[in-house]
Amino acid sequence: MEETKLGKYSIKYINSIEYHSIKREIWTQNSYYFESKKENPLIIDIGSHIGISVLYFKSLFPNSKILAFEPNPITFKLLEKNIESNGIDDTQIINKAVWKEDGIKKFYIDGKENSWHSNSSFLESSWTGKEITKEISVQTTRLDEYITEDIDMLKIDTEGSELSILNAHKRFLSKIENIVVEYHPTKNYKVNDLLNILKPYFELEILHNGKPEKHISSGKLLTIKGKKCV
Repeated sequence: MEETKLGKYSIKYINSIEYHSIKREIWTQNSYYFESKKENPLIIDIGSHIGISVLYFKSLFPNSKILAFEPNPITFKLLEKNIESNGIDDTQIINKAVWKEDGIKKFYIDGKENSWHSNSSFLESSWTGKEITKEISVQTTRLDEYITEDIDMLKIDTEGSELSILNAHKRFLSKIENIVVEYHPTKNYKVNDLLNILKPYFELEILHNGKPEKHISSGKLLTIKGKKCV
């Protein structure tokens, strides 16, 4: 395990290449940046990994309230350490996967020695189709029991399960001010399927490697950002 500074925070991680890749997307490219008139916006972070995104949101809004969901037990332990060691307040971390229903579901994590745990998914070998993965079981939950007010930011990074999660929680979309969804190329659906759900509710911007993407392709890893339609 390694440790480094991330802004004013300290963060522990296992895989250096993975850490710097995620840090570049979130902290350097500001892919999750949003604005709010509130000092304490409510942020729901689905797929929090080791907490790079949580610490980024806290750097934007120190008084924000965050619900962070991370089902992978290995990364959840690091998430827990990174939240506790930095004295992060008003943040609830939940070792469950957001899904269509409460229950237990098969989940696939990287099985190699130098694992990329950010690739954990309900889909086997979700990243390239060639990963060596191992199957575990995780608890799943719906968001219903956690949402009691409007959401200022909903971030979803679930390695191919984004469409299913949004479809299952469609009734909440009108209560969301800002949204960020990571689109992962998958055989299960195309990027337009995701855009068609979001367009009625949000003004959308599509990014690839942190830059606006004009040529939308289902074969690229994309960040879809939305601001609530006025």
